[in-house]
Amino acid sequence: MSSQDFSSQKIVSIMKQELAEAVERAYAIAYALARLEGSSDAAHVEASINDSVSALSSQLNTTPQHNVVTFRKADARLQESAIPQSRDIPGGVSAQELILATVRDHEASIKELQNVLEDHGLEVTPGNLSVILSRMTQVGSIQRAGRGLYKYAG
Repeated sequence: MSSQDFSSQKIVSIMKQELAEAVERAYAIAYALARLEGSSDAAHVEASINDSVSALSSQLNTTPQHNVVTFRKADARLQESAIPQSRDIPGGVSAQELILATVRDHEASIKELQNVLEDHGLEVTPGNLSVILSRMTQVGSIQRAGRGLYKYAG
């Protein structure tokens, strides 16, 4: 067995382990949601997971692009020329700076924040946006205002 075969097998093994952990996490979250909704019935939890997977699967764009999976947009986006250029955000800003600038004005949904980042030419996957928002919340830059809503913490 060549070292490259061993390396590939190791990567596959690691990815399978990560997938198993992700599934465990999904079940834990679904169970917690079911409990919050007043049910801990295993069938209810399973149905909730199946519904979530079906909804996400229908949105997946599986066109091969360097191991990246993105979600299709449900609504039509504004043309570039229709985007107001009056923001006082200079070019070359980070995702965190754009998020802060947006939530300073008003509470913003995850979808709105994703659109703002894309409007400014930053391609951030939903997973990466989730990580960014989580870290910004942990350090106290922003606060969760509700499910999927964020506001400025200052």
